[in-house]
Amino acid sequence: MNILVVNDDGYQAEGLGILARALAPYGNIYISAPKSHQSAKSHSITIRSKIETFVTEPMYGSKATLVVDGSPADAVRLGLKVFDVDFDLVVSGINCGPNIAKDIYYSGTVSAAYEAKILGVDAIAISSPFTMPQYLYDETIKLFDEILDTKIYEGPGILNINFPKESFQRPIGVKITTQGLRYQHAEFVKSEKPDIFHIKGSIINYQEHPDSDVNAFEEGYVSITPLKLDRTDYAKIKEIMHTSS
Repeated sequence: MNILVVNDDGYQAEGLGILARALAPYGNIYISAPKSHQSAKSHSITIRSKIETFVTEPMYGSKATLVVDGSPADAVRLGLKVFDVDFDLVVSGINCGPNIAKDIYYSGTVSAAYEAKILGVDAIAISSPFTMPQYLYDETIKLFDEILDTKIYEGPGILNINFPKESFQRPIGVKITTQGLRYQHAEFVKSEKPDIFHIKGSIINYQEHPDSDVNAFEEGYVSITPLKLDRTDYAKIKEIMHTSS
């Protein structure tokens, strides 16, 4: 099995190393990662300028490592292009910080997985609120034992995996979840300098569905949320067609 590992925290991130080492028993690992931190870059790609890349010594037990001076989605595109390999799976992470609920719209980690799927390769995004090596390494191996055996990552979409909040020393279990409603709010506060704003962040919580990724996160479970690429609102199409008929 050929696995491309990517992330949005940069090629020197601890979570990337944990993921690559945890996946090594399952196949040939290749890494393509951004040169610098790219969190919240969402699905941005470079289209009007050149992209600088360089191949470094293989890191974290990989067959080869490519460093990309671009976004997480750029790293996926370049990794699939530069390595002369037919990839079976792309895994993005392990992100330092959760990607649950509305986080997914801004997440470079999740968008990298989406980009892989757009390009025809099955993909998984994985995130954790912290990167504690022994905890994450062991639990990631346990997760992928099951995921790769059952092949639940195959299909028209991607899987978005999140470890629970840091107050739990280990996950209680694993839940298949829905995307939650929680929102990372940004308050823009004027600074003493004109035209410059400080960003004050806060979390807006909602009444969540019992099976949401937010509830799993808060209750100590690993959440696995299947996400679709197709954003068509089919119910709205039916409503419009019914109204116009």
